[in-house]
Amino acid sequence: MGAPQGHTGDMTAHGDDSGVTGSALFAGSVLFASLPPRCGAALAASSRTSTARPGAVVQVTGEPVGRLVVITAGALHVVREDRSGHQRHVRVLGPGSHLGLVEFALGCPARHTVVAAEATTLTSVSHGALRSAAAACPVLNDSITRELAWKVVESEQHLASITSEDVLTRLSAYLVSLPGSPRQDGRIRVRLPLSQSDLATHLGTTPETLSRRLHDLIASGAVERVARREFDLDHRRLTGA
Repeated sequence: MGAPQGHTGDMTAHGDDSGVTGSALFAGSVLFASLPPRCGAALAASSRTSTARPGAVVQVTGEPVGRLVVITAGALHVVREDRSGHQRHVRVLGPGSHLGLVEFALGCPARHTVVAAEATTLTSVSHGALRSAAAACPVLNDSITRELAWKVVESEQHLASITSEDVLTRLSAYLVSLPGSPRQDGRIRVRLPLSQSDLATHLGTTPETLSRRLHDLIASGAVERVARREFDLDHRRLTGA
C-alpha cells in the first residue's frame, strides 16, 4: 500500500439516520450494546452514515478527530507510518468495531491513518453528542472505560505475542481469531481481510517466512486453501486442542 496523500473522495455520506433506532444503528457494537433505548435513540438522532470504497482514506494521522466511527459493514486497515515512511498494519477493524474512542478520551488528533480494505459502511456520531449521551447515561461512561481498558489489554497481548511466540504460533492464533462460517465437514471457512504481505507486517515477520509457515499449516492438514484469500481451518489442530 502506498502512503495515503489525504482523503480520496471515494466516500459518500448518507445524511442523518434520525429515524433509525439506536439498537439497529449500532448493531454488533460492544460499546453501545448495554445502552438503554432512550440513550441509543439520542445517539441515533445525531448520527450519520457513509460508505467508503476500497482504498478510500477514512482518516489521516495528525488530523483533527471530531467523531466516533462504528463499522457496520466491511473492513478498515489501521496503518502506522514511521519516520522513514515504512508502513505497518496495526490492526484490521471489522463490523462492530469502532474508531476514534482514544481520540475522544484524550482530545488528541488522529493517531493512525485508516484506509478502507473493501467497500465499507460507517456510522458516526460527533464527540459532542457522545459526551452529552455519556453525561445523561452513566452506563455509557462505564462502557467507554471498559473499551479503553480492553485496548490496553489487547496491546499488551499483541506485544507479548510478537516478542515471545514463533511465527507459526502467531499465524495460527490470527487465523483462529478471524470470523468464519462453519462447513459440513466441521471446518471453519475464513477470509483474510488483508494481503499476505500486509499480514506479514502485522505479525512482525517477512512475507517469505509467513509463506513458509502457511505452507507448513497446509501440509499438516490444519489449513486448506480454497481461494486466494479463503481458507478452511481445522480449529482443533490449529489450537492444539
